[in-house]
Amino acid sequence: MSSLPKSIVDLIGKKKGLSVHKGNIRVQFKVPDRVHPIRKSLGYPPTETNIELAVSTLANIKNDVANRLYEVDNELFWDKHFPLRSDRTPSKVTVEECFLAYRKQKKSTISVSMRNKLITALNWLKFYGHGKKFLVELDRKTLEELRSKTVTGNKEGKYTESKFKGCSVATVNDYSHVVGRVLAFAVREEFIKHNPMKDVERLSEDERISRSSRVVTESNMNFSELEDEDLYVCPFSKAELDKLIASVHLPKTKLMIRFLAWTGLRHGELKALAWEDVDLKNRKLIVRYNLTRDGTLKPPKTKNGRRVVKLLPEAIKVLEEVKDLSAQLPARQETILYKNNKSELIMRRRVFLSRGNLPYKRPELTTVNGQWEAWLKKAGLRHRPAYQLRHTYASQLLMAGTSALWLAKQMGHGDTSMIHKIYGKWIEEEKPEFMDNLAKSLGQSY
Repeated sequence: MSSLPKSIVDLIGKKKGLSVHKGNIRVQFKVPDRVHPIRKSLGYPPTETNIELAVSTLANIKNDVANRLYEVDNELFWDKHFPLRSDRTPSKVTVEECFLAYRKQKKSTISVSMRNKLITALNWLKFYGHGKKFLVELDRKTLEELRSKTVTGNKEGKYTESKFKGCSVATVNDYSHVVGRVLAFAVREEFIKHNPMKDVERLSEDERISRSSRVVTESNMNFSELEDEDLYVCPFSKAELDKLIASVHLPKTKLMIRFLAWTGLRHGELKALAWEDVDLKNRKLIVRYNLTRDGTLKPPKTKNGRRVVKLLPEAIKVLEEVKDLSAQLPARQETILYKNNKSELIMRRRVFLSRGNLPYKRPELTTVNGQWEAWLKKAGLRHRPAYQLRHTYASQLLMAGTSALWLAKQMGHGDTSMIHKIYGKWIEEEKPEFMDNLAKSLGQSY
């Protein structure tokens, strides 16, 4: 203690149960199964801040001893208060091994989207050198530093240093969510005692999000992410939609664009749609299945995804045009894949068909490299992915006065939270007469 400042020595001397040993603060306390008090290092040096922290830690230790945590779960007691202790036996499971174990256990239940996200999240950890490390080394501080490194800087232009640098906060939160799920699995499997992602602090939101960093093309987009509606909202206006359709040279694609814009279906839902799901007489359809990126048919990911969609006149016009092309063709046997390796063979007639009247094998609107971008350029429109057709449907209906609850059901959401989250910030601004109508309803005038 002679090398310490006098102020620190005096402060330590005033704190009962605290001392300094080999340069670190040591606490002293009694436990039921020991005759003599225990002296244990906290692993950090004596500073004014750390001394106050040690006082608080010692109080918590005594409280847990009094409440019998030491007796009921001795290992949890030591892990909670002395996570850096040298006698702790670390799990020999590495981060990469844990991810593989999670994928193996969840193989029959996770979606293609989640499989892709697991790969990306693991690649994120491996990029920063954590793939081969033990799980116990992924503590709160490490995860916070990892997240901070990932959002730092810009991701501008074509030549970027890495896909894991200069990312948006939303992207890093997506990675963190997946890692958190895997770590929760690790806790259940007793690979680790605690999920450190629960203690990670929130990142500050980006003040500026570069559009160029979020450009997604039809040929390179991560379709699983599009299904989760992670992209910015930039819908087409009615005039823009007309220009887009006029620029497309493929008749079948024109029909699909119109249908997506006036039903709000996801791309995979549209390409999985069969005439057995359509009721033209009652002007509705049922979303029963979704075409995934690996070419399989599966039920929607959520219970609300399986829904009845009421059809607008424009959508019915599209179906009437498509009817002559595909409704009279013979049904094909298709395999529907369910969770837990279950499947079912059914006969169906797809509404929208590819070349040779064959069912589509990919959910994207077009898989030809650069084709979507070329259509937008020809129409004189700013770049945006084709998934904005779903946002177009929602924005047009909201501006027409549709209730958020009704729209949420149409789009397959469980409640209105997603509608308000995605569209609430801008929908009134897109409707110039909003304030005039609001004033009028209040008996006021400008």
